[in-house]
Amino acid sequence: MSFDRIVQTTLCPFAKPSRMGPPLAVTSADVEAELLAHRTALADFFRTARAEERDGMVLTFEDPALGATLEALTRLTRRFFETLCAMYPSVYIQDSPDPDETWYAMIEGERFFVVSFAPCYPEHSPRHNHGSPHTYFLLQPASTFERHATAIDKRRERIHRAFSAVGRPYDAHLANVENDMFKSVMPIAPLDRAIRWWQDGADEATGEAATAEAHQAGREVAAAGAHRAGRSGAAEKAG
Repeated sequence: MSFDRIVQTTLCPFAKPSRMGPPLAVTSADVEAELLAHRTALADFFRTARAEERDGMVLTFEDPALGATLEALTRLTRRFFETLCAMYPSVYIQDSPDPDETWYAMIEGERFFVVSFAPCYPEHSPRHNHGSPHTYFLLQPASTFERHATAIDKRRERIHRAFSAVGRPYDAHLANVENDMFKSVMPIAPLDRAIRWWQDGADEATGEAATAEAHQAGREVAAAGAHRAGRSGAAEKAG
């Protein structure tokens, strides 16, 4: 089972025609050491992504334990970004991020964000990986969204409805917040629960003991979305 299965079955219309960079794999639980070995390949991809019109690169984590639970995926995401911080001075993790504040990781001048697919996601999740024991990080350059901005804006609501129609809904507010730190790990339930992977102990925070904190994160995201919607409405009236 490979990432191609996800590409062929997703309802996202941009997946199948996408132009991907060379895939990379982390074959063991030693995530940090293997990522370090991929330092040059990662830098080369992002250095050339805009000129070569690449839409993404897939990084496969082959150890099943790394994405077996949402808590494990949260830990893996934090380890991934912390390792990138050590490898590239342009990657940083905000201390007190706000959902309405723009944040991207950046390598070789190319901003990017992460979409993860893991064994922990059930069939009703858009991040379901169709029975693969592996965890996949899709690294997407910002330049791909700049190229397809008009098409994305036209199809955004249609895509959201299509996923909902087949029982794989996602929270639109969370998906569209400015700060990508809040959407690097998609929640399972409730859908509006932003998972704070950057915090120490965030993996435990995905459990019942931190339900109140998780709901607060969701309220912050919803409030940010409502605030942006209010600004847009005011701008339209002013126009």
